[in-house]
Amino acid sequence: MIFIEHDGSKVKSAEGKGDAIVACIYTIAKNNPDKFLIIYKAGCDIERFLEQAISFKSKNHYVSSYNALNSDFGYVEDKPFIPTNNRVVYPTWKKGTTALLIHASLINQVANQIKPSDNYLYWINSLGKLTMPLGVLNYQIPIFKDVSSFSNELLYRFVKQHYKRRWTLHLLLCHLYYDKKMPLYAFAKAQFYKTRSLSLDMESLQEVDSCKDYAPLKYDVIIPTIGREEYLKDVLEDLNKQPNPPSQVIIIEQNPSKDKESKLYYINDEKWNFTIVHKLLDTAGACRARNIAVSLATAPWLLFFDDDVRVESTFIDEVTSLINRTKATCITFACLQKGEKEIMKAYKQWESFGSGCSIVHRDIYSKCSFDMAFENGYGEDVDYGMQVRYMGKDVIYAPSIQILHLKAPTGGFRSPHKFPWSAEALTPKPSPQIMYLRKKNYTLEQVRGYKVVQFFKTFGFFKTKNPLSHLARFKKAWIQSEKWASRL
Repeated sequence: MIFIEHDGSKVKSAEGKGDAIVACIYTIAKNNPDKFLIIYKAGCDIERFLEQAISFKSKNHYVSSYNALNSDFGYVEDKPFIPTNNRVVYPTWKKGTTALLIHASLINQVANQIKPSDNYLYWINSLGKLTMPLGVLNYQIPIFKDVSSFSNELLYRFVKQHYKRRWTLHLLLCHLYYDKKMPLYAFAKAQFYKTRSLSLDMESLQEVDSCKDYAPLKYDVIIPTIGREEYLKDVLEDLNKQPNPPSQVIIIEQNPSKDKESKLYYINDEKWNFTIVHKLLDTAGACRARNIAVSLATAPWLLFFDDDVRVESTFIDEVTSLINRTKATCITFACLQKGEKEIMKAYKQWESFGSGCSIVHRDIYSKCSFDMAFENGYGEDVDYGMQVRYMGKDVIYAPSIQILHLKAPTGGFRSPHKFPWSAEALTPKPSPQIMYLRKKNYTLEQVRGYKVVQFFKTFGFFKTKNPLSHLARFKKAWIQSEKWASRL
């Protein structure tokens, strides 16, 4: 490791003393391409940072001390990386200046694409924002809670350089409407900056372990099912073909029809390489079914599956390899329909969670559950992912591990359901379950930014093209949504 001490603008350590921080980082990384760099503010207890950062040992880890940065980013970014938990290690592109860990090989790939900046705070956050979607794993450690933030000029410049141009106008509208401020100069000046982009050789950063003799994965599988007997049989046969089959497959069958009989005639008639635990319920609901199934799981790992997916016989071997390489405890796989192709190869941090295409460690599934407020609706996947992050874990998306999702035309849990708000004269907008999701998991600024987006997106929904009439009806529909969301 190489240590670089700074005072916020200039380097204080022996190598590069007096130089601008970013320029010094580029020089040191070039001269030491195989080293981790620890960049820290003078006077901080760097040993405290190292105690928590020591577990991040990969070239594609980019870690800093905690920093909430500007809450205004909630107006323009609708992702779970904006609300952060300062009590745990949290996945986010936002960075603090007090202490930072980054590998020289990542810096060397960036050096020729992003010029060294005199503003260290801007540079480290720009690097986080650009690298996270490509597969660099970005985190904050709950230590040295920074209060550094961007000025209005830097905020608008950052939005212009890292988001689509229209988001600068969106930010201005939010500032005008919600904050009663008018940063027109910052908005206008930002328009002259070019959008930033970055390309990385992620294969060299996400090193592949040559070892293939991993210990067999011990796992259970849970599958909620309704009206898809033949599709489910194919799923079981695919699991039966795995060289390392599951310990048990937990099937929660739901049959709300009057006969209340199981349709799964084959689970006892055929030979399986695993134990089948079968429960029959007379009510439909994916959240309830998955929660019941999870309560019956006992293995260290739990595979969440749908009843209409197909996998190759190498599936579990690929999963085992990735778990051992990344040490991830929550992985969502590429769930593709026929004809779809996933062009990304590098694994990355994901903003959601796949309740029918993920594997989760017991440390997570024993503490998280599917919120029943989302039953028969949408949003439980995103909410589950937020629970994972708020407990200090991460959701990794693995595009190279692929599942075929047949999207069976019959059965399933998304059949029309009559909610109590269906009788309202004015339809709630957005749906109360989406409102509940946002109020529960997102920042105030994110909810407000989403409201502005929905105002424009729903134009014409209330059968009027008059902007003032639309605004009046939209406000009433929003209040209706909030009312029902509070009752979920």
